[in-house]
Amino acid sequence: MLDEFAGVTPQLTVSDTDAAVRFYTAAFGADELLRNHDPDGRVMHCELLVGGGRVLVHDEFPERGSVGPRALGGTPVVLHLYVADVDAVFAAAVEAGAKALMEPQDAFWGDRYAMVEDPFGHHWSMAHRLADPSVAELEERADRWAAGE
Repeated sequence: MLDEFAGVTPQLTVSDTDAAVRFYTAAFGADELLRNHDPDGRVMHCELLVGGGRVLVHDEFPERGSVGPRALGGTPVVLHLYVADVDAVFAAAVEAGAKALMEPQDAFWGDRYAMVEDPFGHHWSMAHRLADPSVAELEERADRWAAGE
């Protein structure tokens, strides 16, 4: 069981786990692995497989200090997915109810990149690889980007 949780596993607090699972399935192709409820019927643990990694989702429990980004007024965290086709995943996420934060674009670091805010306030970026610039090329591109070129 612990081998299935290699690396960092994000745990997302949402206002409605049922709606979140529907969104993550439609937008990112998530598969629900299991779900547990508390005596009141709220979801206290839901495991999803998203992009080959696990994401945990649960309902808000304000009495325990567990609330989602909407209740907090935003989030400083971005979850990142490498996907086969950024444009298709971005379109699916927006169609499923995400807010477009950054339209798909070719980024200086060699990825096609986009970003959305899901209906629960969590930010997701997504990319697929276009090129593998050398360190020198990457530094030059970053300098040009920072200079507004």
